[in-house]
Amino acid sequence: MRLPAGVDDGQRIRVKGRGTPGTNGGPAGDLYVIVHVAPHPVFARSGKWDLTVKVPITFPEAALGAQVKVPVLGGSPVTLRVPEGTQNGRTFRVKGKGVPRKDGTKGDLLVTV
Repeated sequence: MRLPAGVDDGQRIRVKGRGTPGTNGGPAGDLYVIVHVAPHPVFARSGKWDLTVKVPITFPEAALGAQVKVPVLGGSPVTLRVPEGTQNGRTFRVKGKGVPRKDGTKGDLLVTV
C-alpha cells in the first residue's frame, strides 16, 4: 500500500475492496488503516507541508556571517547564507524543500539556527 504525501498521525485511509469478504459470497468490504507517524531524528513538521530543522552554528558564524550546509529530507544538502549579526534562534525559510503536495509543488524547509 502506498501512503499519500502529507499524511498526518492518526489519519484514517480507506483501501477499497481489501477488507473482510461479504456474507454469503458478497464482495469484500473496505479496509481502513490508521496511520501512526514516527518522529524523525532530524526533521519535524510545521503544519501539513512545511518541515523544520535545527542547525547548530558557531558564534563566529553568527556574528560574521557564513554559508552553512543544511540537510534536506531525501535530497542533497543545500547551502544557506547566514547574514552577519544573526541572533540565536532565528528561523530561515528555504522554499520548495518541504513535503510534496498532490499537485507536485512542495512545502518549505524552516531552518532554525
